[in-house]
Formats: sequence, structure tokens, C-alpha cells
Amino acid sequence: MRRILVHFAVCWCLCIPLPAGAQLADETLVPAGRARLLVQPVYTYWDQRFGLDESGATRRESLGADLTGPVDASLFPGITALEDAIRALAPGTALQASPGRSEGLVQHDVTRVETGLHLGVFDWLTVGVMVPWVKNRTTVDVAFHPDSAGGDVGLSPAITDNEAVTAYLAALSAAAEAAAGRAQGLCAADPGGAACAEAQALAARAQQTQETLGRAYFASPFFVRDGTEAATALRQALGELDTSLAAAGLGGVGDPVLSRAPVTSEDFRTLPASPTGGIGAEPLGDVEGLWELGDVELSALVRLAEGSARDSVTGEPTFAYRLNAGVLVRLGTGRRDRHDVILDLPTGDGQTDVEGRVFGYAGVGRRLALTGGIRFGIQRPTTILRRVAPPEALMAPLTTLRAVRWSPAPYLGAEVEPTWRFSEALSAFGSYRLYHKGLDDYQVVGEDPPGSVPVDPRDLERESAVTLHEVGVGLRYTTLQAWRRGAVGSPMELHLRLRASVAGSGGQTPVRSSVEFGVRFYRAFWNRGQGSEVPDGA
Repeated sequence: MRRILVHFAVCWCLCIPLPAGAQLADETLVPAGRARLLVQPVYTYWDQRFGLDESGATRRESLGADLTGPVDASLFPGITALEDAIRALAPGTALQASPGRSEGLVQHDVTRVETGLHLGVFDWLTVGVMVPWVKNRTTVDVAFHPDSAGGDVGLSPAITDNEAVTAYLAALSAAAEAAAGRAQGLCAADPGGAACAEAQALAARAQQTQETLGRAYFASPFFVRDGTEAATALRQALGELDTSLAAAGLGGVGDPVLSRAPVTSEDFRTLPASPTGGIGAEPLGDVEGLWELGDVELSALVRLAEGSARDSVTGEPTFAYRLNAGVLVRLGTGRRDRHDVILDLPTGDGQTDVEGRVFGYAGVGRRLALTGGIRFGIQRPTTILRRVAPPEALMAPLTTLRAVRWSPAPYLGAEVEPTWRFSEALSAFGSYRLYHKGLDDYQVVGEDPPGSVPVDPRDLERESAVTLHEVGVGLRYTTLQAWRRGAVGSPMELHLRLRASVAGSGGQTPVRSSVEFGVRFYRAFWNRGQGSEVPDGA
């Protein structure tokens, strides 16, 4: 009767960054008194996702889409602060704050090796543990094309000549302090006089200019490029302040420090790591992971019902069925993705899931069988560090980093697998799988760090839902039937599966392809017989 469950001999463990539910425990009951060792490598690759267009409709898009296009505030949010600061200093300035255009190609691949040990306590009860080891790799190829003709910004002098920027801001700060001291003296002598008002206005102007220009220099890795109209307007505005300070007897500050270095492709890759860019991440490039532990799974599987029928004349099997149920606890032993590594992949969810499933088998004759099941998982909340920004903001500023309470949504999965047996040992199968999860919930916890910016946790929730449809084909070889007849000493099972995504939605759902190979060995500890019989073809 255990032959029926051969068709559950798959572990759909596709290691992608889907929140929970991306792994299934081994669904095959182990004969009482035997242990089964599973070794199963899975290789998964994707360079596209089921993204969203401007209208909210699902479309396939490249993973490099967020790195492709004009380099503006969508990629470096600090550009908005730069634009605001320059326009505040020089009202009416027509600033095109893009240094050029980038084109990105991003590819993810994950190699996952699962080792599982499952023990048959009784013929109707199997318990087990699955330990995954995961190696992630992200390949990033970025081409940057500077806009030397129309762009108004280049590499910030805070990066190329930080000493000059620091000296200029210090001189401006000293002038503002001197202006404030002069205003204090004039107002003490004549509080309501015109000289007092003019001196206070000059001091406030100098102080505001110093603060605004400081923000402009360090808001992003870019700054106004010398020789552009924006640079002329900024130099004129600062020159007028310089003239006013000199007229008040406070001396001048000098010519502002402007960008004189164009942004190169190599510069572009290193901008996230620049201390003046505000991103606080490692340089943009390939991420070669190490072998790390994933989320360990503990499982229990029971048989609920079974039955069969044979032809009364020939004795051939005509129909067989079985209904099983199980529970799985997925521990948060895996590593979450790092907030300071752009396009980093996790090795697990890093929180605990509890999953229940019901699945069954129906066999017709010796050749045809159908297995299927449904599973439902509840994901426990946990506290993590995340940059609270829209999903497309790959280079969100470090000021958006928060501790958030992440409550993943429950998930639902369904699977169907038709099987055709060529022989007792060899069979081919197809598969269809549906996975669905709703929107997660995020809540900021604790106090905002000093210098942080306001954030909205709904940005994290917006594209956290997942719907994925996958199809697959495969081959399975097993000596379980021969073992039950006493033809072999120890049974062994092999399977090979190819799987691909065919449809999905959610915004960040990968369009993935995978190849999976599994080997299972059995070892007897007690009850060394072949176990109870099952109808042929079951």
C-alpha cells in the first residue's frame, strides 16, 4: 500500500525570495522502522518579474528595469533634495539634475541543497526534518552614459574635493556668525531702526544659505556642474550674498565650489558607497553569496484513508486511492537580505511558519495516476531592519532605515500532478502549482533615529502580494515495488524535474525557471520486513 505514495516523492523547494510557502516537506510516508535520507539539489534562475505598469496592470519586466533610464530621483532620491536646495538658493533656476542615463541587466540564481531525514514511526505516521543549504548569486551589469551636453550636474565636489567644500562651508558659517553678531550689536543700540532690520535680514540670509548649500552638497552624489546655466545662476546668487557681506564690512566668502568631474561608469557603480551620497550601501555590482543555512523545516505526516479495487476475473488493479494530511513548522533559521547590499537575496524568511496540508492520490489501472493537494500556512510576525521606501527605490537613503514589525500574510498553495508509468520502476509526470499570498503588514517600531526622514510603511506593503502559476515535467525512478517483492535489499528513489513560471502578479514576483534532482535512500532500524502490501499500480 505504500506504493501509492511514490507519487508524492517530490520536494517543491524552489529557493526564491517569496515570503514563506516556497518549500514543501517530503510528502511520502516512510515504512515503519525505517529512516529515509534525502539529498536534493535545486537550481533556480530568473532575470524577469511579474511587475506592474503605470496603470497597475501586470506585465513582465526585466529585473534591471529599475536601473534603466535617466538617472534621476527614482534611482537616487537625494536628487530631489538637491533640486529643492538649488532652487531655494537661486529661484527660477531651470535645473536638469540628471548626470546621464543608465542601462541595467540583473540576473539572480540560487543553488539550494536540501538534506532531509524522515523516520517511519508507524506505517501511518512519519516525522522528519529538512535542513537546506543555500548559495545565492546576483549578477549586475550596468552601463552608464553621461549627458555631457544637456545635464546640469556632475560628480559632487564633496566626493572629489571634500576639503574645498568643507573650507567653503566653514567660511560661509563664519560669515553667518559674524553677520549675526553685527545684527545683535546694531539692534542693541537701536532696536527699531532700519539698520537693525537690515542686519538681521542679512544674518538670516547668510545662515539660511549656509544650511541650504550644506544640504545641497551632501544630499546626493551629484552637484551643479561648472559651465552650465544652473551653475551661472547659483554663482550669481552666492555672489550677491558675498557682495552684501562685504558691503557690511564682514568680508567675502569667495567663489563656490562646483562640480568639475563628469560621472563615469566606474563612478556610477561606487556611488552607493560614497560617504556623501547618503545611501550607505556597498558598491553596485555582483553579489556572490556563501553557502548558508536556510529555514529548517520540521514535519509530521499521517495517513487518513486508503482503499483499492481489483478486477474480479483478472485480479488486475482497477482503482486505488489514498488521503494523507500533514503539518510543517518552518523555523526562522535563514538569513534575511541585508539592507546595505543592493539586490541581496535572503536564504530564508527569518521567521516561523506553521503550515497544514491535505493531499490525495487516485490511481487507475497500472499506468495512470493523479496526485494533488492543498496547503495553507500562517506566518508569524517578526521585527527586522528595512529601508522603508517604494520597491522600485533600489538606492533608498540610509535615513529611511527603520526597525519594522513585519507580519507576513497567510498563504495558500495548490498542486496537481498527473503520472504515467512506463514500467514498475520508471514513470513520467507533469505538474501544475498555484501559490498565492496577500499583502503583508508593516509597522514602524521604536523612535525615529536622529536625522532620519519621514517614512510610510505602506511603501513596503504595496508590492508584497504574490500570485504565481508554475508548470513542470519530470521523470521518476524507484525500486520501492521491487523491494516490496523482495527483489532488492534496500529501496532507492530518483527524480528529475524541470519547472517554469507561466503567469503571476504582485509586482515583485519572479519569473523563474528551475531544475531539481532528488535522491532518497532507506535504512532499516526495526521492522526489517517489506511492510504491508499495497495493490499493484498503487
